[in-house]
Amino acid sequence: MELKARDCLARICKFRNVETPTLMPVINPNLVVISPREMKERFGVEAIITNSYIIWKNKELKERALEIGLHKMLDFDGLIMTDSGTFQSYVYGDVEIKNEEIVKFQREIGSDIGTILDVFTEPDFSEEKVKEAIEETAKRGEEAKRYAGDMLLAGPIQGSIYPHLREYAAKLMSRIDFDYYPIGGVVPLMENYRYAEVVEAIIHAKMQLNPSKPVHLFGGGHPMFFPLAVLLGVDFFDSAAYVKYARDNRLLFPHGTRKLEELKYPPYYSPILEKYEIEEIKVMEEDERVKILAEHNLYISMEEIRRIKQAIHEESMWEYAENRAREHPLLLKAYRRLLRYSKWLEKFESISKKSAFFYTGEESMKRPIVLRLRRRIRRFKRDGPIITVPRPWSMHLDRIPKGARVKTPFGLIPLELEDIYPVQQSEFPWEEKLSLPERFEELSQKDFELLKIKSIADYQFGKGAGDALFNGEIRIIKSKNTGKIRNVIVDDEHVASLRAEDGFFTLRIGGAKRLHQRFKAPKLRVVVSHESSEFNRAGKNVFAKFVKDMDDALRPGDEVLVVDEDDNLLAVGRTLMNRLEALSFQRGMCVKVREGIANPKSSLLKNV
Repeated sequence: MELKARDCLARICKFRNVETPTLMPVINPNLVVISPREMKERFGVEAIITNSYIIWKNKELKERALEIGLHKMLDFDGLIMTDSGTFQSYVYGDVEIKNEEIVKFQREIGSDIGTILDVFTEPDFSEEKVKEAIEETAKRGEEAKRYAGDMLLAGPIQGSIYPHLREYAAKLMSRIDFDYYPIGGVVPLMENYRYAEVVEAIIHAKMQLNPSKPVHLFGGGHPMFFPLAVLLGVDFFDSAAYVKYARDNRLLFPHGTRKLEELKYPPYYSPILEKYEIEEIKVMEEDERVKILAEHNLYISMEEIRRIKQAIHEESMWEYAENRAREHPLLLKAYRRLLRYSKWLEKFESISKKSAFFYTGEESMKRPIVLRLRRRIRRFKRDGPIITVPRPWSMHLDRIPKGARVKTPFGLIPLELEDIYPVQQSEFPWEEKLSLPERFEELSQKDFELLKIKSIADYQFGKGAGDALFNGEIRIIKSKNTGKIRNVIVDDEHVASLRAEDGFFTLRIGGAKRLHQRFKAPKLRVVVSHESSEFNRAGKNVFAKFVKDMDDALRPGDEVLVVDEDDNLLAVGRTLMNRLEALSFQRGMCVKVREGIANPKSSLLKNV
């Protein structure tokens, strides 16, 4: 897996030439409604899943698959994953094959990702029975590793409705080090709209899994659940719903399901339905109608994946998932369950985003980024006047109240932190009016600006950072257009720039040296191997495979000091990962380096 874009745990990755998150339509080789080739050419499908047990059980299919291989048999040159027969055992009882045989068979027919014959755990199983199933699955997983050869191997995470057993299963399967991790046993929960329990299953599995490995939600193929699952880090979905629902004359939409007989006006655009009148489809022959409805369902599912990718790219995934969750009460219940884990999710939440913070309801105020804001604000002990003022705050004030705190939807915010994300970059359905106390101690503009840069540094880097960075003869350079602070020069050295988009500092080498001297390791540091250090010193980016350690308090988007194993400062840049991810990924960039010690950028001084 290579991380390309992210918004908290939601991520766009590259995995074997497939861009995730993505949907794997289920192909039943006995009854193909839409061919895999057609799926790729018309719908943009990059990966499919089929059942190796169904192929193995059919003599003709088995011989053909062994003779020409799975890709030729299905006429698909993309990624093919095979399931093992576990779901058939859940539906029909025991299957007529053992773990060793089905794993070897998947390898022999050329499956890209094979799956072990795990033990399905149902919602009504006792904890003892579920634990036994998990341990048997792990035993089979260790056995399967011996037979997989070059085929990627999937190790499903079972656990039924018991969060602690999901964690137990994830720990056991992680030790075996599979290439791919499906979360299994959720179909009965999905079918009964028990979405909150599916959320629990995903979260407790993700907490224990290697973040560099793909996560697949087995049977999570309804598009209305995609946003919540992706927000929690699910990379792959499989879906038989596109054809299963079509056979039942039901149509999939992002907000739910509609019966054909009740439909008069399609609630979402569909190029497939656009070709026909709804009444015309209702009276078609069954095979033709099923094909049209299956195409529509597949289009809607793939289109929802594309919308989700755009939300990740824009870093507006929280708003997208929140709005989608409000389309069904049980989805909203699941979203609220997800928010119980905001403290854990905050570890993956970027320091700021491309898009503004949009309030959509009371749940918005429980997002991880709000949790972080409120926690960091506690660093500032204030007892000054409480004011209300329209944004931008200080621009509306003729006199600056000393120690002022502004009443906001986020809580009381020190006036000097007016520009930081998400305080300034947010939209709420409330009016902002000016309200000041009659009497207050006034702060000069010069003192306010000094307080501002020091407070932002303390918020961003930790208490004491402001004094470390801005100690000496300080020159503040402002934008000619907006009058906002843009660069800070200390003792004729360019220390930092204040970003207009999120109100945080971008460090220069001069600032990095001051923070490196002030704070002891590991604070603010990414430690790289000696193999990489000279490249980073020259200003080259840091790749994850060379990271030896990292400050656990750092978040994606944070300014970081790149150091070698002896804590020598090499470079300054911006991290794209947290510590857990940096120590797990073997591919992709971890820190986008801005300046190396050996090639500091030319000074601003000559231009100002």
